[in-house]
Amino acid sequence: MIEAKNTGQRRRLLRPARRQRRGRMYFESRVLPWLLLLPALVVIFGLILYPVVRTLWLSFTDAGLASLVSGQMDFVGLRNYADIFSDPELRMTFVRTALFGFACVAGTMALGLSAALLLNQKFRGRVVLGVLVLLPWAVPAVAASIVWKWMFDDQYGIINWALSSVGLSMFKGFPWFNDWLPAFVAVGIVVVWQSFPFVALMLLAGFQAIPQEVLEAAKSDGAGAFQRLRHVTLPMLKPLVLVLIVISTIWDFKIFDQIYVMTGGGPAHSTEVISVATWREAFTQLDFGMGSALAILLFVVLALVTIIYIRLIREEELG
Repeated sequence: MIEAKNTGQRRRLLRPARRQRRGRMYFESRVLPWLLLLPALVVIFGLILYPVVRTLWLSFTDAGLASLVSGQMDFVGLRNYADIFSDPELRMTFVRTALFGFACVAGTMALGLSAALLLNQKFRGRVVLGVLVLLPWAVPAVAASIVWKWMFDDQYGIINWALSSVGLSMFKGFPWFNDWLPAFVAVGIVVVWQSFPFVALMLLAGFQAIPQEVLEAAKSDGAGAFQRLRHVTLPMLKPLVLVLIVISTIWDFKIFDQIYVMTGGGPAHSTEVISVATWREAFTQLDFGMGSALAILLFVVLALVTIIYIRLIREEELG
C-alpha cells in the first residue's frame, strides 16, 4: 500500500509538468509560427491585399476625384467593365498589350539565352563581359528611356546615324515615333535591353548546375553543340525556363515607364498599353472607377497566364 500511495503521489506531481509540456508544445507548434508570420502578414495585407480589395471595390463605382475625397461614390455594378468591352479603343489596348508583351518576352528569352550561352564559355574577358551584361539591369528605367529616346531621335539620334552609315539610307532622318510600328520597335528594344540580364544570369546559374558528366556522355555519343543544347541542356532546365517566362510575362505586360517616357502612348494612343490607359483614365481623366476596372482586368489576365504556366511547370515535374 505504501508503494501504491507513493506512486499516486508521483503521478499527481507529474501531472502539472505534463500539462506544462503539452502547453509548451502546443504553443510552439500552433501559436508561435503565427506570431512569427504576423509581421509579414501585416505587411502583405497593408501593401498588397488591401490595395487589391480597394481597387476591386472602386472598379464597381463611379469614383471621381470629388466623390473619392468625400467618400460618396455610387455603386454602378459592372458598368465600367461593360464600357471597356464596348469601347473599340480599349479593346484594342488589350490586343496591343498582349502582342507587345509576348514579343518582348520572346526577345528577352532569346537574348538572355544567347548571353548565358556566351558567358558559360571560358574565354578571356568573360568577367568584364558579365559586368557589361548586368549594367542595363542596374540602370533606372526612366533614365534609360530618356537616353534611348534621344538615341532614336530622327535628327540627332545615334541610331539613325549608325544605320545610315552602314548603307541603310532609308534611316537617315527616320521618324521612329511618328508611327505605331517603329515606335513599338524602339520601345521593345529598350524593354528587352533592360530585362534580358536577369534571364541571362538565371540561365547561366542553371547551365553551371548541370552535371558535366551528362554533357560529356552526350558529347561522346556524337551529339554536337546544338544537339546537346536542344536535347540535353534545355530539357533539364525546362522548369527554370518556364519560371523565367512567367516573370518576364508579368514584367512585360505591365510595362509603363518606357512607353510613358518614350511615346506617352502616342501617336494618337497607338502605342498605349493597359498600364498607360489605366494611368490616363485614373489620373488624367480622373475616372478612378474606370482606371480601377482596367487595373483589375490586367490583374486577371496576368493571373490566368501565370496559372497556365504553373500548370505546365507541375506537369513537367510530375512527368
